[in-house]
Amino acid sequence: MSTSSFRLLFFVVAIAAATQLTVTAQAIRAPEPILPLPEKVTDVDPGKAKLGEKLFADKRLSGDGTVSCQSCHLPHAGGADPRRHSVSAFGKVRELNSPTIFNVRYNTAGLNWTGRTKDLDAQISSSVGNADTMAHDWGKVLKVLAADPAMVSEFKTIYGGDAPVTQKNASEAIVSFERSLITPSRFDDWLKGDDKAITAQEKVGYDKFKNNGCVGCHNGINVGGNSFMKFGLIGDYYGDRAKKGRGAMVEVDKGRLLVTKKEEDTHVFRVASLRNVALTAPYFHDGAVDTLDEAIQLMGRHQLGREIPPDERKDIEAFLRSLTGKQLEKR
Repeated sequence: MSTSSFRLLFFVVAIAAATQLTVTAQAIRAPEPILPLPEKVTDVDPGKAKLGEKLFADKRLSGDGTVSCQSCHLPHAGGADPRRHSVSAFGKVRELNSPTIFNVRYNTAGLNWTGRTKDLDAQISSSVGNADTMAHDWGKVLKVLAADPAMVSEFKTIYGGDAPVTQKNASEAIVSFERSLITPSRFDDWLKGDDKAITAQEKVGYDKFKNNGCVGCHNGINVGGNSFMKFGLIGDYYGDRAKKGRGAMVEVDKGRLLVTKKEEDTHVFRVASLRNVALTAPYFHDGAVDTLDEAIQLMGRHQLGREIPPDERKDIEAFLRSLTGKQLEKR
């Protein structure tokens, strides 16, 4: 090999090595309080999830046939309820806003606003018979489903057997669907090393989100959902709400106290996940706040004890919008 050829080869190898080092360096990001979602789940049976999706949207699971699980967990609303107060079977209006079903598999502090239900299996098992949700009976639900030839055929294809329409199988299918609902975002791409995945303003907003102490509660893979916190830790949120004409304090505002019966759990709620938060208005357990900007303002005032200036709120909101799942972002 000539000297010039060797030099050319060395140059090419050096450039390749440098490029590899750059890629490797980009892929290594300093530990962050927020962890990235995987791009897809690999532990959910697609057939069961597909059947579960149909059952999730099936109003026959409710006592009067007017609502389904999806009625309060709408895809276009980030898996949450765009109404201030969710409506259950027989038109029962609850003084709660349903939280998102997306990425719910990563909530380690239980489900619901108070964490009263430990996991998805317990949730679907109890919600059908709960007067505050579906107000029905599993036995009656199964009779209706078993009388539907198409539904029986789907159950049989997946589960086999002569009588595949069982509570166990139906529950497993719904839970499989719910566990499949993950929404990796551009911010997750940034966490994994792609510096161009988020904008400069979104990065500034993330720094302000951290510097203001928001990550003290909103952290981990679901940016929340893994702890409990008193709502109105510093300021009087409920007094503020009443002054704005958004309602006096009601029973559900007692929060986790209703589950544990411990006074120290008064106004304590499961910390909400902030994934897809740009889509899940209205905000908080009471659905009393319509805009993300006001939600940030009130969290600063009542949880952190400070007034976050408008320009900082804009940057933080920009960051929060980067948490919207890529498949949910408007193109």
